[in-house]
Order: sequence, then C-alpha cells, then structure tokens
Amino acid sequence: MKKMKFDSPYFAAVDLGSNSFHMIIARMNDDRLEVIDRVKDMVQLARGIKKDGHLGMDAQERALSCLARFAERLRDIPRHQIRAVGTKTLRSAAGAKQFIKAAEQALGVPIQIISGYEEARLVYSGLAHSVTNDHTRRLVVDIGGGSTELVIGQDFEAQKLESLSMGCVTCTEKFFSGPSRVTNSTFRKAYLGACTKLEEIRKPYLKTGWDIAYGTSGTIRAIADLLQQRDGGAVITSGSLDWLVGEVCSSKAKLGELPSLRKSVLPAGVAILKAVFDQMKLDKMHVGDAALKEGLLYDIIGRFSDDDARQITVSKLLAQYKVDTDQAERVQQTSLALWSQIEGPTLPGVSRTKVLGWAALLHEIGMSISHSGHHNHGYYIIRNSDLAGFGRYEQYILANLVKSHRKGLYQKKFEDMDEQTMAALIPLMVCLRLAVLINRRREDIVVKPKLGREGRKYRLKLGKRWLEDHPLTLDGLEQEKQYYDSFDISLAWE
Repeated sequence: MKKMKFDSPYFAAVDLGSNSFHMIIARMNDDRLEVIDRVKDMVQLARGIKKDGHLGMDAQERALSCLARFAERLRDIPRHQIRAVGTKTLRSAAGAKQFIKAAEQALGVPIQIISGYEEARLVYSGLAHSVTNDHTRRLVVDIGGGSTELVIGQDFEAQKLESLSMGCVTCTEKFFSGPSRVTNSTFRKAYLGACTKLEEIRKPYLKTGWDIAYGTSGTIRAIADLLQQRDGGAVITSGSLDWLVGEVCSSKAKLGELPSLRKSVLPAGVAILKAVFDQMKLDKMHVGDAALKEGLLYDIIGRFSDDDARQITVSKLLAQYKVDTDQAERVQQTSLALWSQIEGPTLPGVSRTKVLGWAALLHEIGMSISHSGHHNHGYYIIRNSDLAGFGRYEQYILANLVKSHRKGLYQKKFEDMDEQTMAALIPLMVCLRLAVLINRRREDIVVKPKLGREGRKYRLKLGKRWLEDHPLTLDGLEQEKQYYDSFDISLAWE
C-alpha cells in the first residue's frame, strides 16, 4: 500500500447487519492496517420486522441503543475516515428512511444503504485482504441475518457476485418460529427453501469453478466452533456438517457455549450452509477471519488513492457504453471549475465534488441508446445498475444529476426527492448544465467561465466578446433561462 497522508491514523467501519451490528477500529501503522478494537451486538434487526413490513419499536430501540454505544468509541475519529452501511433488512424494511435518520443521529455518522451486489463485493474484499494472494480462484460464502452472499473471485478482484434473499434470521422466522420447532420435517423445509434459492445460480457458478471455498460469517464461524473436535475449527467438512444436521434436529441437541441468540438462529444457518455444500458440491470450506466490515476499511483507504472502487466503476461504464471521453472530460473540467466558485448545502455522506465529476463523465452514457432522450436512459442505467463502491443514496444523486443535465426542468422530474436533497442538488445541477452548454461545440475552450450564486440566483460570466463569437451558446443560454424560470431559478450572464 503506497504512502498516503490522513488526518488521523485511525479508521472505523460499522456494519448494520440483519442479525448483528459490528464495529471495527483500525490504525494505520507503517502503511499497514492494524485492527485495535472490535464490538459486536446481536441486535437481530430482521427479527423485528412486523407483518406490515415495518420495523417494530423493540428492534428500533435495540438498534439505537447499540449505535449510541458505538458513537462513544467513534467520537475522536474523523467522520470521513468512518463508513457505516446498512444491508438487507434496511434495504427492504418499509418506512426505513425515518429509522435511518434516527440511527444517523444516534451514531453521529451518515449511514449508506448498500445493494446486495455491493455487500457481496465488500465481503470478498475483506476476505481477499486477509488471506495469501496465491492467484487461486475462490468461492466466498457469507450467511447473514437476511441474505446470503456468494462470490467467486481471484486475488483482489470479485468476478461473480450474488446476494440471495435467505438469511439465518429470516429463515428462522419462516420455518422455526412460533409453535414450530426444529424437527427433521421443519429442517428439511428450510433446507429445500435454501436449495431453491441456490438453484438460480448453481449452474453458472459450477461452470466458472473455484480452487478453494471460504465461509466468512458469524454463523459459519459458530458452526466451525461446534465442529472443532471433529475438524479443528479452521475448516468445515461435509461429513461433519452432516453430523451436525443430525444433532440440530435431535431433541437432545447440545450446542455448546453459544450465546442464546446465536443458538436460536443456528438451525437455520446450518440448513442454509448444508444447501450451499450440496448445491455447490463442496467437500470442505475454510473459515475466513474477515468479511464485510474489513472490506469497508480497505474501501475507505482506497478512497484516498487511485484504488477508489467508484472511480474504477465509472471507468468501466465509460468503456462499456462507448462514451466520448474527450467530451466527457471537457464537461467534467468545466463543471468542477464552476462548482469551485460557489457553495451549497451539504449532502450527508456524499462528496459533492466527486459525484459532480462522475456525473459529468457519465452524462452521455445513454447516448448509445437514444440521442434525444439519452439523459433519461442514462438515469435508468445508473439508477438500476449494480455499481461497485456506491451506496444507494450516492447512486441516487448521481442518477438524478445525469437525468437533469439537459432539457426541461419541472418539479415532477424530482417528485420522490426530499427538500434537503433537492436544495443540495440544485447548485450541482446548474454547474453541470452550464458546463454541457458551454462545451456544446465539443472542442477545447479557451474561456474561463466565472459563476456567482446568491440563493437561487446565478450569474455566469463568459465575456461579451466570447458570447458574440459563440451565438449558439448565447441562444442556448436564452433557452436555459426559460427552463430555470419555470423551476424558480434565476439565471443571468454577461
């Protein structure tokens, strides 16, 4: 890892999982990350989902209490050196936005909701940084409370990623809750349910293949601990797992010294792991020491360097959709120059400069689909793609900037956007729209535009002589002013 300067040698990652909340603190020591503290609380957020899909108050209270404790430990670490993410339960719970706001207040740090794809990527990154990179192809499995991630990768690159909607908590609620108990019959139903999910990815995964399999979750480590006398604790073999299935279904099952909350979801975890072994034809699985939270730490470090996963994702999109990169870079340079001259409201957990630069690079991503509506196609691509490195809110902002870089402006275009986000988006949108307009001739420009802002009033300075030599741009500014007037934004130029 190359030498980099940080405001503090300390970094932190917080994983708001469906079963457990995790916090990990690390220190940069001689260009190496050294873990100095770990905290885990089995909040079991997924178990708090009510029939109407909302989070129950008990689960919310457990979560907020846990995050308040985490906040004390994070107090002296710079906010930009902390990442907190929410996974499956917070992705799918009804009305989660209100809870997330309360959670951010308790934690003191913005919380990003990440996709299942991003969750899988971070799990793989954490594992890849904790084992020897001997160029072997790996299968990595992480059984969480609400989802299970399966990744095939080599060295530090994840090549196949999937997140399946099955986890030890949700599976427990479905097959082993209420009057149901763990019997051969209920266990088989849970096992077959997991097999059905895995059937969706079984063939392409087996076709790709791997050299070694790793399990990274707390569920898999708990199973390995129970099998320590048989397998040693560092691996899980198929024969020992079959033995554990029999133990779990027995009325006299002894599950060692596991915490009661872990015991309650263990049968579901065993059913899912048994399905993974059978569907993926595994004889043995190694137990990894790192997962999503460690992946988050390395992602933070990458954001201070050229290893930022988001920049790599943007570069791949530019190549995939054959974007005119010369024009994209012109627009990026101009939009960032304009943005540097004004200020605007912040976006929680989002670097406005970075997201504007990426939006400028990607503003023509939909051009290969349609010229007249490429801004809408660009929005759809960015909004609905699995973009490595991006949180859902960050991806939402990026997509809306691309959608609004041209054509008419009207409130309905942003009908699902809250007032705080809208207020922060407008200055970025203005910078991007003006940059696109100024670079309409698709050639390098000599003029250095200046931009001033007072509330929703903007004044652009290009120079009278330059405008006289560029009548198409002047005409475009006249049209732009009409668009802005309808959106209650004032635009003037000279």
